[in-house]
This record gives sequence, C-alpha cells and structure tokens, in this order.
Amino acid sequence: MELVEVRELEGPNLFLLEPSIKIEVRSTGVVPPAALGPHPFAPSNDVPDEVRALAEVVRDALVVAGSADVPVVTVPMETERHYAVVYPWTDRRIARAIARAAKRFASGETVDLQQLNTEITQIKHKPMEADDHPVLIPDERRSALTIAVTGTNGKTTTTRLLAHIFRTAGLDVGWSSSSGVYINDVEVLSGDYSGPRGAERVLTDPDVDVAITETARGGILLRGVVCQSVDVSVFTNISPDHLDLQGVHTVEGLAWAKGVVTRITRPEGYAVLNASDPIVMNATRNIAATKFLISRDPQSSELNTHGVSGGLAMTVIDGVMTLIETGIPTPVLPLTEIPITLGGAAGFMVENALLAAAAALAAGATLAQVRDGLHTFQNTPQMNPGRLNVFEQDGRKVIVDFAHNEAGLEALLEFGRSICPANGRLIAIIGTAGDRNDSSLIEIGRIATIGADLVIAKSTTRYLRGRTPEDLMNRYLAGIRSGRDVPYETSDNELTAVQRALEIAKPGDVIAVMAHEYYAEIGALFD
Repeated sequence: MELVEVRELEGPNLFLLEPSIKIEVRSTGVVPPAALGPHPFAPSNDVPDEVRALAEVVRDALVVAGSADVPVVTVPMETERHYAVVYPWTDRRIARAIARAAKRFASGETVDLQQLNTEITQIKHKPMEADDHPVLIPDERRSALTIAVTGTNGKTTTTRLLAHIFRTAGLDVGWSSSSGVYINDVEVLSGDYSGPRGAERVLTDPDVDVAITETARGGILLRGVVCQSVDVSVFTNISPDHLDLQGVHTVEGLAWAKGVVTRITRPEGYAVLNASDPIVMNATRNIAATKFLISRDPQSSELNTHGVSGGLAMTVIDGVMTLIETGIPTPVLPLTEIPITLGGAAGFMVENALLAAAAALAAGATLAQVRDGLHTFQNTPQMNPGRLNVFEQDGRKVIVDFAHNEAGLEALLEFGRSICPANGRLIAIIGTAGDRNDSSLIEIGRIATIGADLVIAKSTTRYLRGRTPEDLMNRYLAGIRSGRDVPYETSDNELTAVQRALEIAKPGDVIAVMAHEYYAEIGALFD
C-alpha cells in the first residue's frame, strides 16, 4: 500500500456532505472484482484487505479521540488501484493527529493507540483557535439567499445574468466567478474566484441580500464547498473538461463532483437542471431539493415527463421563453427581446438565459423582474466581458468567447457559421489551457477544421499549467492534421492571432476566437 495524499476538505465534497479528511492510497494487494455502485465514488466495502485495515485503524483512532460514532467510509477511486478512506472532522488538530496515525500505518509502521490517546488528550486541554475549525460557513452564519452555479460551460454568463436580474430588482448582490468577485457591480477581488475563497468573500459580506457563487470542479475536489447548504443550485451541463485531474477520469465522475451543489441544496429549495443533458439528470436523480428543469427543446422527454407530473419547467415555444407550472404555459419573453441570445441564434446563450430565469424565479424574483433583467442584459465587454462579444470592422465580424473545451468550441463555431454569409469564410482561432488531457487538445484542433474554413492555433504563456508552449501547439497541430484539409497557421498568442486574422479576412468573413488572456485588448482593436 502506497500513500497518495492526505487532503483536508473544508466542507461538502465528493464523498461526504460535511468537512472530511481524505486519505488516498494505492493498493498493491489483491484487488476485489469491481462492484457497480449507485454512483461514481460511492462508498464500498469491496476494497483490498489492506485498505479495510487502514479504515479500521482510523476507526480505532476516532474511538480514542472520543468520536466512536463518526462514520469512516472506503471509496474506490476512478484511478486504477486507488482507494480513499474518508472521515468527517470538526477539530483540525485532532483530525490531523488521526491522519498522521493513518499515514504511519499506510507506510508500514505500527500505530500506538495509547500514545495517540495521550497526544489527543493534550490537544483537548488547549482551547481551539479560529484556524482549528473548518472554513465551512454553517447555515446559522449565512444570512444571504444563496444560489450556486456549476457545470462545464455557461457558469460565468449565468452567474452574471442572475446578478443583473437581482441588481435590476434593487437588491444588494454579491457574486463570485472565474473573472472576479463583485459586490453591487464593484470588483472587490480580481482573478479566478470560482472556488471557495470567492464564495467565502461573498457569503460573509453583511450587506449582501443575494449571494451567487460560480462553483467550479477544482475547488470542490481540492477543498470542498464552503457553505453547509444553498437555497438554489444551477447545473448547466456536463462535457469532458479537466479530466484526468484530481482523480476524476470520466464525465460521470465529473458530474458527481459538480453535483455536490445540488446535493446540498435545501430540501425546501430548488435545483435548476438542464433536462437535455442525460449525465446531469442521472447525477441528480436522488437529490432532496425540488427540481426545476430547463431545455431549449420543448419536446425533451425529461422536460415533458416532469411537466406532465406538475413540475416546474422553462423552455422555448415558438421562439418565446415559456414557464410551465402545473402544466400551464406562461410566456416570459420572446427570444428576440433577450439580447444575449442574438434572437435565438446563439443556442448556448438561450440555455444560459433559461437557466438564469429559472433560478431567479426559484429564488423569489417576480416574472416582471426576470423579464426586465433578461431584456436589459447584453453580451457587451462591459456587461459580459469575453462571452460572445461580437465586433465588426470593415464588413468583418469578430466573435470573442471564453470557449475553453470541445463543447464550447463547437457551440462557438456553430454560432459563427450562423452569422457568416454564404460567400464568407469562418476563421477559427483556437487554444486553451494546458490542464486538459492530450486527447482533448487534439480534438480541439480537429473540431476547428470541421467547423471552420481556416484555422489559427494560438500559443499561451499564462495558462500553460504544466505544459510547454511547444507541447500544446503540437497537440493542436496533430488535431488539425487529422481533420478536414483546411489551411492553418500558428500565432504567438490570441491577440497576435486576431491581428493576423484581420489582415487576411475579407468583408463577409467571420473570425471566431477562443479568448482567455487578451479579450480586453482584442476589444480595444475596435474602439
């Protein structure tokens, strides 16, 4: 047995809906036949004997600590031969003492429980300090109505649109996202704050009435969710992204990780779910919250079944966003009056609008407030920077979007083609962060050739994340060469790529940009 890591999870997490210690090991013993659990990362007793013995040591240590009733679970991980032993904690000092004992056992040493008892007794004689408690914000400390947004694509736009709806309604709103933390439209933290730190800043602000937290995979896996519960959750969609990181290798496992926010949604609250995504629906079958389903397709089987049974749903009927409540349709707003959808041409923005409208209603907004917010929110660099911002210069259109994976690129190219005249070319500028697996990077290159007429692969310096620029570029080029035969070039970064595309583009051409580093500078080209 080899120790992989010991991780302190400060709140609800992949394994338990409370602060937990995860002790991950690689078993070198006899691995029992894999048993199909009810979900990825389901607790199971079908583990190697040495892992079961490690769990027994942890149980004995908890008894010594006076916590005999604390559960200990063993969980097969998605990485072959990896297992986690997980237990809840409330006192960091004691949790670490138990973890140290477990580490000694995993390393082949003998654990002296009497010595551990002495150590824990000494710890208990000292008063707990603030840092000894989990970072978790319990329900009694959370005064703001809280909406958590998760999924693969669309999180930031949905978060921004939700914030805009409630701000337009006159409420004090805080929101955290991959672009920063904002209190009433004022940026208080700059950078990617889609994890626990951003959520903590918003949830602990005494002036906030509505807290909206973009909740990404990394924070959930590395630290857990920062709050005990939320009032409304939103699960946008799921697709292969950031796989093979932190032990998650499948989209089903990824969905279970992101789905933590739906599992901590209060029973009297609502989970807004994308009914057109079967993996999202499967990952949320048994949640306690009331489900509010959305789909662009009014004939979606999940949506219809839910609506027929009297459940809440939001869809598009004859070009009109429509609320269905107890089977009765209520028009919300025509898509032509929801600017971010570009009249319905941007399908992924239609989904974002449906998700935000449903979540706002679930959180207590009126239909009038939702309509007002939807009608006044636009894909401009000021209101929704880097998300489907469309610029025009001398008859050439440039679409700047934060597309960062295969699904995002496909949606971007689909929209680009929809606004490209018959005699125009679609030029794709591609590139993403280095923390994607090889197959994803190669697939991005291939997809670009299928959807575009010319491809420019851009390099990066800010988002290498363990790779070299040469490695990233080689993956894109491998994908491009495996796809449709189209001309292609390379460029140093996304700004130089756009400048090059503008040089070669003709009136009627459309340039679709996967933009992550320089979308502000790109926008400045059109001032």
